[in-house]
Amino acid sequence: MTDAIWHFFARVFDGYTLVTPHYLASFIVIAWVVYRWRAVRGGFADWLFPAAIWRHASTRIDLVLFAVGKLVTLLGISARFAATPLVAAAVVAQIDIAPLRATPMHPVWLAFYLWLLSDFATYWSHRAHHSVALIWPLHAVHHSASVLTPLTAYRQHPLGSLVSTSIQTVIVGVILGLLVGAFDPDAPLSTIAGANAFVVVVNMTVANFHHSHIWISFGPVFERVLISPAQHQVHHSTNPAHFNKNYGQTIALWDWLFGTLYITGADEHITVGLDEKADAPLMTHRLVPILLDPLRRMARAAIWRN
Repeated sequence: MTDAIWHFFARVFDGYTLVTPHYLASFIVIAWVVYRWRAVRGGFADWLFPAAIWRHASTRIDLVLFAVGKLVTLLGISARFAATPLVAAAVVAQIDIAPLRATPMHPVWLAFYLWLLSDFATYWSHRAHHSVALIWPLHAVHHSASVLTPLTAYRQHPLGSLVSTSIQTVIVGVILGLLVGAFDPDAPLSTIAGANAFVVVVNMTVANFHHSHIWISFGPVFERVLISPAQHQVHHSTNPAHFNKNYGQTIALWDWLFGTLYITGADEHITVGLDEKADAPLMTHRLVPILLDPLRRMARAAIWRN
């Protein structure tokens, strides 16, 4: 019985899930350091967990969609769309050249390249979800959050998650296959598929602050290299000056290179969400409209394109 519970827990809270106990504990510790550094007035718990945010209807639907997403994972549906190692292996099998180096690639370098490629793929997948009218309604679910908490990362339409996973699988799988085929064709699939140490470091430090009310800017130099929590909060802003900016997940270089970077400064006191009228069904923060309205809008976009 204990083994079954542990297995279930491990599947729900894997190495990439931000709201695992150890990542949340790290989030609280770092938040406490920020709280003390800024000499914030009032109690720490009230500052970190304000009732206006954590009791908001938007937060409740974040939790519901987190559960829906994990159900999709537990049913094995998402695994059918996440086949990066298989795509990479297929590409490696097609490369009929001698490796460009005699010794296998060091696992740390392989992990680093995989992290870099995954982030690059996430940038383009994220940008496509904003620019392609047919799939924007799915991603709009994420942007309909009226407040930001770590759970907002999982405010995703189930179909949107599958589309995003598919796009990233193709991009990462093909490029990684070329990389592995050229430098380390004997690298085991388990190495490619395992939790990435670089992802774990990011998750332990800044990732949970991206969807939060705590403004943390890295300054004009570092924000050209790494996406700060403030930069991602700006990405959720209702201010038109912030639209179509900061698509990167962790690395800001992609935004800098492709003209979508926004550098933050002092606390800009942003509001987040979508248009209350144009996106009214999503802004109700109710499950049925959130699941059905994107499908209706996608059908309308498909008809219009035809």
